[in-house]
Amino acid sequence: MTATVTPPPTIPPVQKRAQGGLRGFWNAQPVVRLRREGAMPPLAAFLVFFVVYVIINPELLTRFQLQTASNLVVPLAFAALAQLLIVLVGGIDISIGAIMSLSNVVFATAMVSLPVPLAILAGLATGLVCGLFNGFLVAFGKLPAIAVTLASAFIIGSISREVMDRPGGGITEQFYLATSGELFPYMPVSLFWLILAAVGLWLLLQRTALGRHIYGVGSNVESVRAAGLNARGAQLAAFALSGVVAALGAIMLAGSTLTGDPRSGDPYLLNSIAAVALAGASFAGGKGSILGTILAACTLGLVGNLLFFAGINSYWQYVIAALIVISVVGIPVISRQISTAVRGIKA
Repeated sequence: MTATVTPPPTIPPVQKRAQGGLRGFWNAQPVVRLRREGAMPPLAAFLVFFVVYVIINPELLTRFQLQTASNLVVPLAFAALAQLLIVLVGGIDISIGAIMSLSNVVFATAMVSLPVPLAILAGLATGLVCGLFNGFLVAFGKLPAIAVTLASAFIIGSISREVMDRPGGGITEQFYLATSGELFPYMPVSLFWLILAAVGLWLLLQRTALGRHIYGVGSNVESVRAAGLNARGAQLAAFALSGVVAALGAIMLAGSTLTGDPRSGDPYLLNSIAAVALAGASFAGGKGSILGTILAACTLGLVGNLLFFAGINSYWQYVIAALIVISVVGIPVISRQISTAVRGIKA
């Protein structure tokens, strides 16, 4: 009788280690995530303009210049993050600037008679109420976000001028140091607060059910509803959170300028939309990067400062910034079209 020999179990081959060099870096998980979220173009744009800026104005790397640049860019970054939250659910918020203005003057007015923590809560509550107002009309009234926020921009802007008809308020030197001073050498306090808020927002969007619902509503609201998820609640939460983030930017702005201004948020509306576009977010919803949005805001800030030092008229600064946004957003699209056409010819 012939003995049956059982072959040894097949041992799967050892997986090859990730290739090193440029290809290994390009395929690394963090880089893949940035590419998927569309954050690579704003990262590249930021690095290019940062190098150009340092070459033209090396004083940017001094402690004072870094602090000044951070104080200018941080409010825009908060406004862009607030806009990103609305874009993620497939909308656009025309009232971001007005919300910042109202939160700014409410906070500055509250600082006259209230302790600092209560004044901060008053400013944040203002942004929250504005966001809930917009979100309720969009989520439950089923009205277009752009129409709702356009109307609320006029309403909120008018309230801002009723609260404070001219720049003023009770911002103290101590609050300036706490929001716009220097944490330690070469580390502006404003940048620290921005990083802290960005990390918290990233964890909320990437590690919680609410964040997944916000992305899901923007990607396909009908699928979210079919899955039994609360699409309206996610939309309302996105608008409410956006209002709070915008209010944070308004408070940081008040701290850096030492005053409240009923028109302080006006410059941030178009720039927030431009930053989100430059970050590669989809205005159809469901796609957007927090890191890319912050880098895009920093890039726009660098461009504005660079053109200012070059002596270029402020009106042309908006034109050049718009062309940069179009270029950064359009180049990947054109590249994909060319690549598709070339593959079609080869086939």
